[in-house]
Amino acid sequence: MEQKLTLTVSRMEGTSNAKCRLWRLRLFVDGKPAKSKRFHGTYGQAKAAGDDFKAAYAETMRLSGYDPDMTFAEYAERWLQRRRDSGSFENQTIMRDERRVAGLCKVLGGVKVCEITRPRAIDALAKIKAGAVGGRKIMNSTLINYHTTLKQIMDEAERDELIAKSPMSSVKAPKTDAEPKNALLFDDYMGIVDRLFVMADDAHAVGIALIAMNGLRRSEAVALDWEDDLGNGLRVDESVENRTGLKKKPKSPSGRRTIPMSAKTRELLDLWRPRQAAQLALLGIEQTPDTPVLTNAKGGRLAGEGLYSWWKRRRATDFGTECTVHELRHTFLTYLAKNGDAFALKRIAGWAKIAMADVYVHADDQADREAMAVFEQRAERYTNGTKEPQHMAAQDDAKQPCGGESPQAQQRKGTCLNMEQR
Repeated sequence: MEQKLTLTVSRMEGTSNAKCRLWRLRLFVDGKPAKSKRFHGTYGQAKAAGDDFKAAYAETMRLSGYDPDMTFAEYAERWLQRRRDSGSFENQTIMRDERRVAGLCKVLGGVKVCEITRPRAIDALAKIKAGAVGGRKIMNSTLINYHTTLKQIMDEAERDELIAKSPMSSVKAPKTDAEPKNALLFDDYMGIVDRLFVMADDAHAVGIALIAMNGLRRSEAVALDWEDDLGNGLRVDESVENRTGLKKKPKSPSGRRTIPMSAKTRELLDLWRPRQAAQLALLGIEQTPDTPVLTNAKGGRLAGEGLYSWWKRRRATDFGTECTVHELRHTFLTYLAKNGDAFALKRIAGWAKIAMADVYVHADDQADREAMAVFEQRAERYTNGTKEPQHMAAQDDAKQPCGGESPQAQQRKGTCLNMEQR
């Protein structure tokens, strides 16, 4: 079917074509607005400019393979192929996009791209939330992903000039309804760590302990090899894709880091390494620097999903908690934040921005009480007449005879002179 491209030239000022010098040139595809621009000049000049405008747009449509009957499913596949061909996205990202596109196609697949309006997009997302994709109602935290992908596809269609404006430009993303992550009480946290040490002949327990004591992501923990044990530090510069099992580099340079080796982590690795070597020897496998720190029953690299499943199955019965693996990372970073500077926290966590602390660092009532206690002690000293050091210095100066200086004042003066000389 051949596209119908039409042009209109309308006055924006004046009472007649002869007097008008400002025009709006509008292009329509199949009767729908596609593009417009302003033009200054006479009516004849505006008509000529309009013809050039129309010809240029027709060539753009030809080169882009424009088809007025192109469905959302067809264009979404083109969008996916562009992302595959770009080489800019990880395999796991492409697989995630394919799943989301498949879901969107269930509610929009047969609709023409040019016929997807704002109300239609909103209705499609509502159907997905109600269960049109998986057969059951989904949470907003999942629906947000579909919204993001639909917006990316329709924004791309706008840049391809297949539509005048993306209908998603005014469709707000759903508010998340995911349960907020929490930090464990410190005693409970340390109790879990102690229990994990008792189970340190199991790679799963070792992996969970590494996460709990170093704030690792699950994909980072399973990517560790013994060569990453630097003695005084733990090198983290790769992760493992959950679905493919392939190693990949971090998305940002901040993901590559060396975490200082705590005494507790050193003890754990020294316990586990000979035990793992004995287990591998029974399988006829030699432990080398390239051996994964966390291995499965066959001697291969332990999968992140296996680590997750082991913890979910045993957390209540063996550890008396319902916290997730990721909440152990949250807990470690929360207590680390109470004792270190912000930039050390950022580096150890592997964040690109310190603003991530707002997500990961949680309220610590004990730390809050300690901070208030420090303030109360200071206030009490003031009430009891024990002044702050600067007040004490001022009193010492005031007690000296005229023309004399106290030892404290002389000391401060000497310090100031030394600083000026530097």
